[in-house]
Amino acid sequence: MVSEVSAKAPGKILWLGGYSVLERPNISLVTAVDAYVTVNLKTRTDQAIELNAPQLKMSAKGFVDRNSGKLDANTPKELLLLKTAAEVAFRYASGIGKEVPGLRITTNSDAAFAYGISAGKIVKSGLGSSAAVTVATACAVLKALGINPEEKDALHKLSQTAHSIATGKVGSGFDIAAASFGSILYTRYSPEIVKKLPANYSNKQLVDLVNKKWDYIIEKFSLPDEFRLLFANFGESMITTKAIGNVSEFKEKDPHVYSDIIGEINDENMMAVNALRELKGGNKDALEGFRNAFDSGRSLTKKLGVLSNVAIEPDDCTELIAESKKNGAFVAKLPGAGGKDAIAALSVGRESQESLRKFWKAKKELNLLDINAISDGAI
Repeated sequence: MVSEVSAKAPGKILWLGGYSVLERPNISLVTAVDAYVTVNLKTRTDQAIELNAPQLKMSAKGFVDRNSGKLDANTPKELLLLKTAAEVAFRYASGIGKEVPGLRITTNSDAAFAYGISAGKIVKSGLGSSAAVTVATACAVLKALGINPEEKDALHKLSQTAHSIATGKVGSGFDIAAASFGSILYTRYSPEIVKKLPANYSNKQLVDLVNKKWDYIIEKFSLPDEFRLLFANFGESMITTKAIGNVSEFKEKDPHVYSDIIGEINDENMMAVNALRELKGGNKDALEGFRNAFDSGRSLTKKLGVLSNVAIEPDDCTELIAESKKNGAFVAKLPGAGGKDAIAALSVGRESQESLRKFWKAKKELNLLDINAISDGAI
């Protein structure tokens, strides 16, 4: 057992697979970025638990059972992910024979995760802070209890499980996967795998769940060296759960049209990935193929938003993307669930990147973040 440890997990940008990744076996491309949530952990001599999030000016105290790993603490909703990730890791450790001590857990998020405050609330930048704090917390607990977090499969499964328990839903999990593994191609796991875990699960059931083979597909995959990343926020925020809810209602209302458009989006995404493989293999002619497939997939996703009555890509953002492509962007989109949350772009070469940076900086509605794509996940 280690008396003091730290772990960190990165943010992400979803380039391919928005909405379509919810359906198996569709592919997604997500890159990790050099913005991190860091979790520092100190063991205690008693069984008390302290959860601290200084940037949120929030904390909670409670106790952990030495034998079961169950955590008893009243926490505000903003700390629920932190608490749940810790408890799931505690209970897994207990289930494999580890004794769980008291702990003091403190989080720290890089500035890129929250770029401002609006109406007294921190405005998130859309880089996946919830996934990053979940993975970083689980990783730190495993380290402290002498469980090798380099075994990313267990860390990933525990984090997916904790995130689902805390949020009350089973998402595609691409953000947790990226926080765990880094930049990847990702196909989601069957949601029933996590849904079958009962609310009052035993530690044995949790260990069995982690030991079980899940059907997700993860392939390490970084962007080609030619690309330079830029990312900026709008002064608004997309409520992802509401957007996905609207798309789900459309799926129920018109399943055939939904299935057709999701299939078309995935076809374009597959072509985009194949073009990237060719580009990484030295075929420079594949650049144009990537752009065509990327743009077609983006247009189809905008159409999905229109059919679902959700502003996945508002018309003024379509215009901004077109202008950005005239000013240094090779491709650009509203990443993830879309909406006026953020805009991300890839430029070919530094000169084009600087041209786009200058163009975006002149836009009052945009807040440019200083981030870069990275390969690795949680450490």
